[in-house]
Amino acid sequence: MGDPHAEHNKDMSWFGWSNNLKIWVRLVAVILVGTICSGVGLIYWGTLQQKKIAVDQAKDFAESVYQMTMAGLTGMMITGQVAQRNIFLDQIRDSNHIESLKVFRGRPVVLQFGEGHTGELPNSAAERSVLDSGKAYHEIFVGADGSEKLRVILPAIALRNYLGKNCMDCHKVEPGTVLGAVSMEISLARANQTARVFAVSAFGVAALLCIPLALFIWYFISHWVTQPLRRMTRGLRLISQGDLEATVHLHSSGNDEIGQATAAFNQVMDKAKELLSEQRMSRIVFENSLEGIVVTDASSRIQLVNQAFVETTGYSAEEVIGLTPAVLKSGRQDDAFYREFWRVLREKGEWRGEIWNRRKNGSVYAERLSIGAVKNGQGEVEHYVAIFSDVTERKKREERISFQAFHDSLTGLPNRMLFLDRLDQVLAQARRSKSGTVAVMFLDLDHFKEINDTMGHEAGDACLKEVARRLRQCVRASDTVARMGGDEFTLLLPKVAAEADIRAVAQKILDAMRMPIILGGQQVGITTSIGISMFPRDAKDGETLLKQADAAMYKVKNSGRAGMYFFVPDLLERPPSSSGQRSADLPGRSAEDETHD
Repeated sequence: MGDPHAEHNKDMSWFGWSNNLKIWVRLVAVILVGTICSGVGLIYWGTLQQKKIAVDQAKDFAESVYQMTMAGLTGMMITGQVAQRNIFLDQIRDSNHIESLKVFRGRPVVLQFGEGHTGELPNSAAERSVLDSGKAYHEIFVGADGSEKLRVILPAIALRNYLGKNCMDCHKVEPGTVLGAVSMEISLARANQTARVFAVSAFGVAALLCIPLALFIWYFISHWVTQPLRRMTRGLRLISQGDLEATVHLHSSGNDEIGQATAAFNQVMDKAKELLSEQRMSRIVFENSLEGIVVTDASSRIQLVNQAFVETTGYSAEEVIGLTPAVLKSGRQDDAFYREFWRVLREKGEWRGEIWNRRKNGSVYAERLSIGAVKNGQGEVEHYVAIFSDVTERKKREERISFQAFHDSLTGLPNRMLFLDRLDQVLAQARRSKSGTVAVMFLDLDHFKEINDTMGHEAGDACLKEVARRLRQCVRASDTVARMGGDEFTLLLPKVAAEADIRAVAQKILDAMRMPIILGGQQVGITTSIGISMFPRDAKDGETLLKQADAAMYKVKNSGRAGMYFFVPDLLERPPSSSGQRSADLPGRSAEDETHD
């Protein structure tokens, strides 16, 4: 069995070969082949008609011979001598170039005059059929010599007036009775020769006509089809190369299909120029945009990026084309974030916001991102276009500004504002849960002014930084250490189980502060006084707790410093001490207090 794929490839190769021909060659060939096929069909039909006419003429000739035969036999009577009848028939056959001529009797004649001799009896089914039906019989057949012949069998019908005679005078039959028949064979060689001559002549004329026809078709197609197509092709090639200046309009003549195609082509050229000009401008904007631009397909596969994307991410276009933007994921956003991201993008067709991504070198950056879906006429998403800008520096500036607003610039600890805010949040949570204790500590360094006065402010700043470091080491990550100003610090301890735990933390701080500090190459010893208040035992709000812890701290100051004291209500009822300290219910310390310390 043959290989169907091989046959298919063969067919395709043939079509590929034919497609390499110029269009005018193919059109001329198609038209000529169609014309030739039509001409061959027409000539074949004409030949058949010519042959049919010749056969009809042979039939008419057979009818004449029949009439001649019947007239002669009637004149000499069909029942005459056999020899005379044969001579007569031979004369008719020879004079008319008939290959075979025979007269045979029907049943009524046989009954009346006998069967006659052998040649006058029917010996074929066709002859008997004519005698039975009285209908003429015609047949074209091929003889032993291989040539076509026409066999005609015509019945002899009894008539009252046949050539001036009454058939019933001799034959005792009714009018219309079949008396016999005449059978003859006529050669169709001359008719076939005539048809062949006609066919050869027609083919010759058709072949001669094909030459001017081919020239006419070639000129018509070349002038009206090929040249416009060639000009259109050149114009399209110039458009594809972006050569807007070289493109020209085609001359349109007439309103036929070629003219309409030329006019449509000119419109396409105008639109192409407009689109290419817009594309050129868009490309310039795309490449020179300070914002990164990413174009993906509907499956989020990256198709196009600009230079700003390359500079921001560190990835070249070749490295990311075909990948998804997931190559930039930083891991800072969880799956819930991306589910919401895609939900908004599908429902609204756009998403705007900030997101954290990762550069090729591994560094994480923040970007302001805007994504829009590009849909076709059926409402199906074809592309996504993402525009982003690196806002890492801006966010860092914002964080620095926010940090400076809520933190101490020297130690980096939360300032009074942030401490009070956290204290309010912890107290609100404690009220909701109705469980746990919150402790507030107020710390003041002992004799800190002496360090500033004897060693300078730089040494004092270094001392404050070291104190802040030690305080952070003494508490949990959930606790808050803040600098209230000067040498004053506060601690917030949420969710404390018992007073003993608070005391342990305070003692840890006292022990840490007793360790010498190296300032200016020399060891300096420093201590602190700690006042403590607790929620909900001592107060319900943050400001009051802070005042109470401050009052308890002054109790330590008045008692010799370097210790801790838990707030008791009678501290706020005592008058100011004679040593110059202020009363503990005042919000801050005066200049006299600083001097005394």
